[in-house]
Amino acid sequence: MSGVGRRRVVGGAVLGLALVLVGCSRPDGLGPERFVGRWKSSRSTAPIVLDANGEWTLVREDGSVRQYGVWQYRDGQILWSFKEDGRVGHDANTVLAVSARRFALREGDGTVTTFDRLD
Repeated sequence: MSGVGRRRVVGGAVLGLALVLVGCSRPDGLGPERFVGRWKSSRSTAPIVLDANGEWTLVREDGSVRQYGVWQYRDGQILWSFKEDGRVGHDANTVLAVSARRFALREGDGTVTTFDRLD
């Protein structure tokens, strides 16, 4: 096999391995980018904004921030971190369904919260 042929085989193998690894890291086919945006939660009248940098904010009608923290999508869950009453809290919610305009989470108490896209 010539040098060019060998490079093509190796290049193809590396590309194939990279695609397998990407597939393994997201077995459900979802990534955090599916959740980035401005949402209306069924649990709050205030919109929640999930930023691509991993921050979230609950915004009042006048545009001021009511609550904030960080979030990440991992292993089929959204993991929330926040500061409340001087303590840092964490909450993990299982993602039940996702579409372009809505997603649903299972809360720790078993209830379901839906988020409808506002932007």
